[in-house]
Amino acid sequence: MKVLVAEDDRISRAMLERALRGEGFDVVGAADGEEAWELFQQDPTNIVVTDWMMPKMDGLELCRKIRSTPTPHYVYIIFVSARGEKDSVVAGLEAGADDYITKPYDPAELRVRLKAGRRIVELEKRLKDQNEELRRYLEAAAEAQQSLLPKDLPQLPQVKFSAKFIPSAFVSGDIYNVFRLDEDHIGFYQIDVSGHGVEAAFLSVALYQRLSPHLHAQGILKSPIPDPPYYRVTGPMEVVRTLDQEFQNLFEEQGRYFTFLYGLLNIRKGEVRLARAGHTLPLLIRQEEVLALDFGGPPLGFGIPREGDGEFHLGLEEGDALVVLSDGILEAAPAEGDVFGIERVKAFLETHHHLPLPEILDELVAEVREYQGGEVFSDDVSIVAFQWEP
Repeated sequence: MKVLVAEDDRISRAMLERALRGEGFDVVGAADGEEAWELFQQDPTNIVVTDWMMPKMDGLELCRKIRSTPTPHYVYIIFVSARGEKDSVVAGLEAGADDYITKPYDPAELRVRLKAGRRIVELEKRLKDQNEELRRYLEAAAEAQQSLLPKDLPQLPQVKFSAKFIPSAFVSGDIYNVFRLDEDHIGFYQIDVSGHGVEAAFLSVALYQRLSPHLHAQGILKSPIPDPPYYRVTGPMEVVRTLDQEFQNLFEEQGRYFTFLYGLLNIRKGEVRLARAGHTLPLLIRQEEVLALDFGGPPLGFGIPREGDGEFHLGLEEGDALVVLSDGILEAAPAEGDVFGIERVKAFLETHHHLPLPEILDELVAEVREYQGGEVFSDDVSIVAFQWEP
């Protein structure tokens, strides 16, 4: 480990260098603060031992410069000075020093302080390496999660889908899917798991697997029947009730819950059936009007009875668009101010309804970012939308 020694007294510097080399350090010496600063810029050392009173640049200024400079590792700074009064010690530590030794120093004390500095530098490096490894794991997890999202959304003559997904962290509690169930039906859903990060992402992935559009033993979107075509498409409210039964103890056991909206679009009839569990209200753009469709029951995971909940059936008209979004859009807010809210979303859609659907979603995200005063959202953002053009 390399140490930079800044000491204008030649004999004192030689004694320090000898003591440090005796402890196994690689030592570089400087006769004043300015030379030490130049050497540090060329090769930032792990430890700096500096005197206070030096020509050209004193130890305080050297310390402040080091602390204000980004370095690839933590720099442990020790003052070795004849100024032993309390005010001087406080000033040195406030300038950024980690330790302070008064001259004349005890060599044994110096060795102990240097060993402590070396331990801290090594621990910092170990922590940095572990954080880097964790970052790589999270990036891999994010790639894996985002690979689950549909790459090619249905684009049929009568209906075109569009979507946006912006996680607030590496991994997200939001997830969505759009899929063809058979010749007549397209299914789509959006899930928003409470919280953020890895635990929320694990639950969202588990729900994604449970909501596979393929007919198999674990899927719930198609149910087997004995006669051709040997399956039936499960209704949205039946899907909600199945998930509610399976995850009824989620909040009690894990302190989590999730909101859910599932839609079943019949492209032959031009009808959509919707079931909603605590999710943000879906928005219908019809001509120049935007309607918030208020129906459904509480989120899933609390075990709350929902016998009175029902599906929302919507007959589509030419030009209709349906927009489903998670609350990351609604809850975006500047440092001091109101959340963006559903009324602002409705007003935005009313003034931009003439744009192609992908542009509407892009412009909405840009509008919210400008409103909150930053690119990064505090919560995950996902939007799923389609436009009906028979």
